[in-house]
Amino acid sequence: MWRFVLLLVVVAVGSYYAARLLLEGFPRHRRHDDEYVRPVGPDDDDEFLARISRKKGPEDPR
Repeated sequence: MWRFVLLLVVVAVGSYYAARLLLEGFPRHRRHDDEYVRPVGPDDDDEFLARISRKKGPEDPR
């Protein structure tokens, strides 16, 4: 009886690692996400920032 249980456990563990090997490949690749890079937007432009920070006068009716 104990031999059967031990055989069942060995087969279960072996099939688990075999499935992982087939799905992930060998050698196992660690997943490292690249560092997040923010997309370039209009707020990266110094001229744009200078234009919107100027005081609005009567000639600039925004």
